[in-house]
Amino acid sequence: MLQRVAASARALDPRLKMGAALVLGPLLWAMHPLAVGSWGAVLLPVVWALSLAQPLGRKMIFSLFGFVVFWCGMKFLLDAMTGLPIGTVVADSLLLGVRLSALLLLGLSLALSTSARSLGLAVSWALRPFLGRERAWKVALSLALMVHFLPLCLSTMNQVKQTLSVRCPDCGFFRKMVLIPQAVLRALGQKTWNQTLAVACRGLENGDAWQPDFAWNRQDTVAVVVVSFALVLSSL
Repeated sequence: MLQRVAASARALDPRLKMGAALVLGPLLWAMHPLAVGSWGAVLLPVVWALSLAQPLGRKMIFSLFGFVVFWCGMKFLLDAMTGLPIGTVVADSLLLGVRLSALLLLGLSLALSTSARSLGLAVSWALRPFLGRERAWKVALSLALMVHFLPLCLSTMNQVKQTLSVRCPDCGFFRKMVLIPQAVLRALGQKTWNQTLAVACRGLENGDAWQPDFAWNRQDTVAVVVVSFALVLSSL
């Protein structure tokens, strides 16, 4: 079942997925909390299914929610210091957690279901009438690299945590908070150089490599109708 969900998500047209993410992302901050929770409940199994193909897929999702818990805790402490009623502070913190979780799940589902180059081709297709061919492919390449780094950052952080727990099991919390960011930034710096070489080796640094070659099918049409109806319904 999960494999079929993941395969269906990957098979959708990247233009459709990118457009849905661009529309739904801002709306998640304005929708009713129940609508936001419903979108999160839909996106979570999709992301879970897509993450199974990643080496550290499940840990990636747990790290994602750890990030949400951290910021919810920060909001709780800061609001509590202002003297607001405890009920209001708890409700606002939970609402931030729901909205932030749904937004991160949306971004992660887009990154895991669509290759970086496919997203870049979709961006190039959308921007070419406005920016021209030369500028459009440069924006597409930049966005493709940025999207590619979202799951890469999460997986790198999980690898660093796992390595640190094996090599230094007695390391304290505050020591970890110093070592983990340093190691992650160093690893990402090396991966950035690797990505630069990969782009050059595959010939992606010129406009000819970013010519859109999409094929719209019946599944994409059904998805457009379903997503549009869900967006209208959740915005009411």
